[in-house]
Amino acid sequence: MKISVVIPALNSEKTIGIAVRSSVSVADEVIVVDSFSTDRTVEIAEKEGARVLQLRGNRLIARIEGAKIASGDYVVNLDSDMYFSENFKGFEEKVIALGEITVGKGIVHKLMSIDREITHRKWTYNLSVDKGGIIPRMYDRQLLLKAYEIIPEGLRSKLNAFEDSVIYYNVMKLYKGKVQFIPNAVYHVEDDSLWQFMRKWYKYGKNAKLLRGTEYEKFIYERKMRPGLSLGEKVKLLPLTLIKGIPFALGYYL
Repeated sequence: MKISVVIPALNSEKTIGIAVRSSVSVADEVIVVDSFSTDRTVEIAEKEGARVLQLRGNRLIARIEGAKIASGDYVVNLDSDMYFSENFKGFEEKVIALGEITVGKGIVHKLMSIDREITHRKWTYNLSVDKGGIIPRMYDRQLLLKAYEIIPEGLRSKLNAFEDSVIYYNVMKLYKGKVQFIPNAVYHVEDDSLWQFMRKWYKYGKNAKLLRGTEYEKFIYERKMRPGLSLGEKVKLLPLTLIKGIPFALGYYL
């Protein structure tokens, strides 16, 4: 079984090195799709062993074009601030969710660590396509390419948020098998300040307007709180829910 890793990147020099380096150690090829970075992203990616494709477009376009030129039986949709752990192994299904370990510093790191710890503990609930908090990142390549073809052209070129949810939703239209969950398979760097994090979720809210009137609109309303949680767990996640939800609502409704 051959594995290709596709990494969209834009001015990612701080993390692209470890992302590519770890990918080279576990995969047969690494493709970085760069949106014409103005920093050292391309130089570092190539030095670490990645094949670099440069094109203009959003992260979804980058994932699609990367999968098209990939040669692996499986494609892993990695982000430029993620890298593999020693637990990335034991693949059994055509759709695989990779449990994330949060690394970084500051309040955002702490809040996201709590979120992922609880969500992954309740992973059987959180693999729900509509309501879950875990989105698969590893797919059978042929299945993934067919799912990409379903995404409307107008949405494909504009969407800058929820693209991983849209991909998962379309894959599950075509796939009737099981979704595998591998705990602690990748590290995810969360180094945003609280202000940067809230600004990001404001942009997500503005971008979510593109989903209005489409079959993907359900993602906006059905992912307000992680499913399968106890009251105590919901209380623990309430600060993060508010920090995400308030700027998202402002972006979406204003």
